[in-house]
Amino acid sequence: MACWHNVSKLIPLLGLVLLIVAGLAPSTAKAENEGRPDLDEAMRVKINATGLREISQTVDLLQSSLDKGLDLEDAEFAEAMLSNTLMERATALVRVINARSIMDPKIQQVRALVVSDLRRVLAYDNPPPEASLELGRLLALPGGDPHEARRALTTYLETPDLPAQQRAEALILRARLQTEEKNALADFDEALQLAPDDAGFRLVRALYLRGHNKFDQALSEVEEVLTQTPDDANALILQGEVFRDLGKLDEAIESFNKATELVPQAPSPFQNRGEIYREQEKFDEAIAQFNKVLELQPGDLLTLVHRAEAYLYSDRLKEALADVEIVLEKQPLIAAHRIRAEALAKMDRLQEAISEMESIAEAMPDQPDLQMQLALYYLVDRQPRKAIAAYSAVIEQSEDNFLALRSRGDAYLNIGLHAEAVADFDRAVELEPNDTSVLNNLAWVLATSPEDSVRNAPRAIELATRACEQSDYGQSHILSTLAAAYAESGDFETAVKWSQKAVDMEDPEHGEQLAKELASYHEKKPWREKQTMEENNSPPNPEPPLPSATETPDDAP
Repeated sequence: MACWHNVSKLIPLLGLVLLIVAGLAPSTAKAENEGRPDLDEAMRVKINATGLREISQTVDLLQSSLDKGLDLEDAEFAEAMLSNTLMERATALVRVINARSIMDPKIQQVRALVVSDLRRVLAYDNPPPEASLELGRLLALPGGDPHEARRALTTYLETPDLPAQQRAEALILRARLQTEEKNALADFDEALQLAPDDAGFRLVRALYLRGHNKFDQALSEVEEVLTQTPDDANALILQGEVFRDLGKLDEAIESFNKATELVPQAPSPFQNRGEIYREQEKFDEAIAQFNKVLELQPGDLLTLVHRAEAYLYSDRLKEALADVEIVLEKQPLIAAHRIRAEALAKMDRLQEAISEMESIAEAMPDQPDLQMQLALYYLVDRQPRKAIAAYSAVIEQSEDNFLALRSRGDAYLNIGLHAEAVADFDRAVELEPNDTSVLNNLAWVLATSPEDSVRNAPRAIELATRACEQSDYGQSHILSTLAAAYAESGDFETAVKWSQKAVDMEDPEHGEQLAKELASYHEKKPWREKQTMEENNSPPNPEPPLPSATETPDDAP
């Protein structure tokens, strides 16, 4: 009895071991079948599906069935059905994406869902090639991942026996993502061999060439399209933009005019014409074009900024500020802040302009143009030391910034720091040997500084002569500098000759000082000058209106 008792205990244990080894333990079998109700419900929902909600419900039920467990045959069926349903949802959502701006935050969220779906599809065995193509398309859009997009498109292109048009489309997409130009051009060439009559593909290649500054080649591509289809508005717009790149503004206007005749509601030709007119300082014409863009695209921020700038330079300052305020309520664009600062300065509200520039320069310390504009405002407000600090910040970032060096040298002159000014001017002359402003100012300080260690008559004569040659001896203040250099050398006869020529030009701005200099040379006395501008802390009232940020204060003397 004892023996049978032991055997009766061993038989069930042995059976359990065999079931576990075979993978058919009772608990495992139950887990494998647990997802079957969800699979059945998924099939029911899918059959009756009428929209995205049911498709998404089907996806969730299929995933749940797999998570809970299915037998091998049902699992294979569920995975295939899940892959197909994910692809169906992705295709439907792509249509939503294509109908809206990819920069819309909601559309970005939709794209993230579609990308996730496509990645899941590609994780299964034997995914449809279209999944790779669609993933490549989506990730090639702004804000996507160009590297993953290129890999996905390469995977798609490895599919045998692709239809010519689909292969060409994938090649065009991949060409735009290539990091090597030769690979991009090879993709473009193959695509156009497959679809030689596709004008859109040729225009994409033209865009690529334009983006790589190959304007003549880009123009040739566009003209090839227009030879076949003269009324292709997109080609005409691109032709106009390439003409702009080449500086052929009349031809550009003509192309944009033709495009407007074909598609009068297209904003791009109006925008381009407005920008051209603004560059040509035809501000009223520019404003009219920007007005039309804003009729077609109300509230467009870029156009509002451009119109504000046109208003600014046509001295319609209230209108400029009104446009800028609309922009800044929606987005803190640096260009809008700068225009507001310039408008405030022109309205004699320089303290407000300075405050505006201080704020954005502090927020973006790596933008030298902002520091340059702020420094200019400090100089106009007679705060040269603050200007020097701003110019120094620029030079710390770029030690070869010619404009910053020249302007800081001028600021040093304003407070009598001649050695520091000479150091900046010397470096500026190395960078731009023929700039008349820096040649003149360096020569002036070398000729007129009260500091013996600074003056250098031979070099002053050399620099002033070069400045006169560059200006065709037509600038009174530069002739004055040449006279001062000769006076410093002791050659008062030559000094009087050049000083008299300067006086004879009847310069209304410098006439009084030029006369004093001439009198000094008649007395055989060299000219000495050292400015000692005091810092101004009172509200300013600058005259004349503030120059643009690319200009510098008047040359010395």
